[in-house]
Amino acid sequence: MTGTRFPEIESLSPEAFAPFGQVLRRDPEGELFQPLFADTESKGWRVAVLEVPPGPLGRIHRHPDSEECFAPLFGGALIVVAEPDAPETLRCFRLDEPVCVRRSVWHEVVSETPTRIFIAENAEISGEPIFLDPPLPLS
Repeated sequence: MTGTRFPEIESLSPEAFAPFGQVLRRDPEGELFQPLFADTESKGWRVAVLEVPPGPLGRIHRHPDSEECFAPLFGGALIVVAEPDAPETLRCFRLDEPVCVRRSVWHEVVSETPTRIFIAENAEISGEPIFLDPPLPLS
């Protein structure tokens, strides 16, 4: 992936994000409690808080055995994604609402400002990284 440019930042919408996963939006007319995502194959799950300092995109990675949910808490989060068979075709979305990335989708969270992200995923996951040399600046 050497020589690739950082992708244009897109607005997050369910339609645009559909090839990579699901935007977790509740129905404003629905019940107060609305399940938005369920993983019936999980053998447990974990939640975490990720601190993302501002900086370039240095890698993308994927988890073949887990979906991964990202919910922005504060900051200028961006999520870079690519379909499982096309890691060189990066797309970038402003992460201004929660999403769930499907298994094996390439992804990474980067930021323009100090950022904090809430994450939920399977308790045990494997991962496969691709390191970008050189890293892609966000501009």
